[in-house]
Amino acid sequence: MTIEEILEEMETLLEESGKVPLTQKRLVDQDSLYRLIDAIHDNLPKEFNEATNIINERQRIIDEAHREAQSIVEQAKSYIIKLTDENAITRQAQDQANELVQQARENARILQNDSVAYANEVFSYIEANLTKALEVVKDGQSKMQPNKPEQ
Repeated sequence: MTIEEILEEMETLLEESGKVPLTQKRLVDQDSLYRLIDAIHDNLPKEFNEATNIINERQRIIDEAHREAQSIVEQAKSYIIKLTDENAITRQAQDQANELVQQARENARILQNDSVAYANEVFSYIEANLTKALEVVKDGQSKMQPNKPEQ
């Protein structure tokens, strides 16, 4: 059961619970609410694991981009060394190598920016869901608390 499903079940439990006459209070089945809260606790680590997996995937993408860029740089250097015998060929090789290096850096920058943007989107999504879940839990807890005398 996902956190969203648990929250929907909590909403249904609250909506279907009996009202206390002449108040905005409701009588909620304590066991059912505790069961749903336990289910949220069980599912929260999954959300955190997803966030960790996203961070790891982001780092893997960045590392891969760096390796690819380094490989392209090494290919460009190798290409330059092979063509240093003749001046015209040397200039052409240097230009191509520089272009490859520039392309590799640009590709690495774009890939890194994309992975950071993707990770930020996912974190925002997870944060929103966790915030909603926390609000529902806090609201449920506050509604379960007996009226405390104001001090």
